[in-house]
Amino acid sequence: MLLVMDVGNTQTSYGVFEKSKLVYHWRGETKPVRTVDEYAGFLFPLLSYSKILAEQVEGIAISSVVPSCNFNLKKFCEVYLGKEPFFVTHLSRASFSISVDNPTEVGADRLANTAYAVKNLELPAIVVDLGTATTFDVVSEKKAFEGGIILPGIAMGAESLSRKTSLLPLVPTDFPKKVIGKNTVNCIQSGILFGYCDAIDGLLERLQSEMGKRCQIALTGGMAPLIHPHLKNRTQILPNLTLEGIEILYQENRS
Repeated sequence: MLLVMDVGNTQTSYGVFEKSKLVYHWRGETKPVRTVDEYAGFLFPLLSYSKILAEQVEGIAISSVVPSCNFNLKKFCEVYLGKEPFFVTHLSRASFSISVDNPTEVGADRLANTAYAVKNLELPAIVVDLGTATTFDVVSEKKAFEGGIILPGIAMGAESLSRKTSLLPLVPTDFPKKVIGKNTVNCIQSGILFGYCDAIDGLLERLQSEMGKRCQIALTGGMAPLIHPHLKNRTQILPNLTLEGIEILYQENRS
């Protein structure tokens, strides 16, 4: 079995793969101050509930965009699982090239998304990852990560609006029934959520225009189910895309 971790700025996703198939997955809050023993206290009950023994974990693969978590994660793997983890980086062996100005700046999660796209999507493709930040990862027919777009996530936008104003509240991330808001909460919800959908649709059109052809578009990340029904572009939701991309890169680097 392979234990996979996708460490994001807000949440960390955990998955267990057996013969390259995701059989269990969980989510937890990302805590940079979490100790080695706290990782064990969080993960071992989940593994036990799923009837997975520590000795059944044959490998560990990690994608992390929170460097402060990496040391204790590595120690947890070594101390409690007796394994050296594989960390996804721009130096990892991959079935695609990285066609950007500075490959060291590319997040490990974006590399995992690209690995999944190259193996499972029709190219060219765009992966939209809706998390703390929203990223657009563009993958060309030449199997190259061409770069993309980064913008603040939905929750970040709502929190910033509330924090930077005196009278505007922090609102639930629910779509209002109408675009024209009749109260402050609905006005904010309409602006953030409908505005965000239009931004995604507009950026997708710009990206595809620049690529010179239509792309297969996949959505992933915690906010994907909320946004997907309101987009004009044809998209599909793949909630575990990043975990599966990490597994692909692990297999490509096993030797």
